[in-house]
Amino acid sequence: MTRQGWRRGTLRPSPNRERRVIRLLCTACLVAPLWASAQSTAPSPPTPPAAAPGLPSLPEGLQPFAVEFRTGPAWQADKPPQEQAHFRAHSANLKRLRDAGLLVLGARLDERGFVVIAAVDEAAARAEVDADPSVQAGVFRYQIAPLQVFYGGSLPAARRR
Repeated sequence: MTRQGWRRGTLRPSPNRERRVIRLLCTACLVAPLWASAQSTAPSPPTPPAAAPGLPSLPEGLQPFAVEFRTGPAWQADKPPQEQAHFRAHSANLKRLRDAGLLVLGARLDERGFVVIAAVDEAAARAEVDADPSVQAGVFRYQIAPLQVFYGGSLPAARRR
C-alpha cells in the first residue's frame, strides 16, 4: 500500500503495536493512583538515632570537633613524651576539658594524639586548644575540623537541617 492509503486510514496498525499501547495504558492505570498518593503525603524526615543507652551524648547546643595533635618545632626528639616541656600542663589541660564536659574522647593514632572536643563553634574549639601550654610553647601543633558523625554509636548522629 502507498503512503497515501495510510494517511486516509486504510491501513491498520500492527497487532504488536496494539498490544504495546494496551500494556502501556494498563500500566499507567495501575501506577497513576500509587504515584498520586505518594505525592499527596509528604514523608517526614528521618530522625537520627540517639546515642546507645547508657553512653554519653553531647551537651545541648554543642557540636563535636576533631583535634589531631602532632609534634611541634619545640619537640625534643631525644626525650620521651612524658619528659617533654609542658607535657604535664598538656595533661592538665585535657583533664580540665574532661572535667568541664568538653572532652568527648582522647586517643593515640600512631605517633599522633587525637581528641574530640565539644564546642559551640570552631572558634570556641580553637580557643580551648590554644589555651594548652604545650601548644603555646610549640611542643605540639594541631589541626582541627568539625566532626560529622554519620553513624551513631557512642555519639549521636548529626541532625540534618
